[in-house]
Amino acid sequence: MTYIAKTFSYIKKSFWMLLLIASVPAVLLGLFVRPLGFITFIPDFAVSEINSYADIAWLIFDRHATMYVYPMILIFATLTVCMALALSVIEKHFRTGRLMLKAPLRDLNSSLFPMLKTLALMFAAYMLFKFIVSGLVTLLHFLLSGAGVPNTLTVIIVSVVIAVAFFIIIYFAAPVMFWAPLMLTFGYSFVDALIEAARMTGKAAWRLFAALAFPFVTVALLQCVFELLPLHIVAMKAIAAVLYLFLIIYICALMPVATFDLSELERRDIKKPYPAKGNDGGI
Repeated sequence: MTYIAKTFSYIKKSFWMLLLIASVPAVLLGLFVRPLGFITFIPDFAVSEINSYADIAWLIFDRHATMYVYPMILIFATLTVCMALALSVIEKHFRTGRLMLKAPLRDLNSSLFPMLKTLALMFAAYMLFKFIVSGLVTLLHFLLSGAGVPNTLTVIIVSVVIAVAFFIIIYFAAPVMFWAPLMLTFGYSFVDALIEAARMTGKAAWRLFAALAFPFVTVALLQCVFELLPLHIVAMKAIAAVLYLFLIIYICALMPVATFDLSELERRDIKKPYPAKGNDGGI
């Protein structure tokens, strides 16, 4: 079974719990940030008047959230707490076979800092990637189209370049999803978690790549389609929140599912089949 199937198999058992935990950051993200803006800006880019780097940068970055900063801080804090709580709840479910949320503060005690370290590095890397993409798109635009609305060739080349860069980033980012689970489950230091995550990824690199790429590709394609439709801003915000909800729930489930599988740890949330009585092969 692929990690995509294993992840959805687990989500079916814990959907309402994960939905409850992930709803707040998903709504905040939907209000302030366009899903995967470094890809989903392309429909707007294809019809926009581009005369400077700023014109492209504000298509890729979310102007309000970036200029006023507080939405980014609020989103980061909420996302960290909720993903840490989800990871702790799932890890406990795997170890004990019981899915419960009785003492959230106690659940956060051991998972908050591993998740904080992971998301802080990922946020910094994501912002850097956006800056690189915005600069690269600006260069390609002025080389191929010049000032004004980009021509068809420019839009195609930009789309291909971004898609290739995105898949490369996904492939090399696969170890990241093990960092927080390894620190939580095994008590590793951050450095030890980095080393062990790289070793674990080598066991199933392409399966992990497929499992990690799946939700992002799905969200990017859906968001691009919705960008082309004449939808009201309220509808677009609601759709963005739903897409973020899917991303958060899927990633929160994938991280411990892959960690337990590659570490060969027993999962007590999975019921083992028992042999039929009277069929033990005796005489």
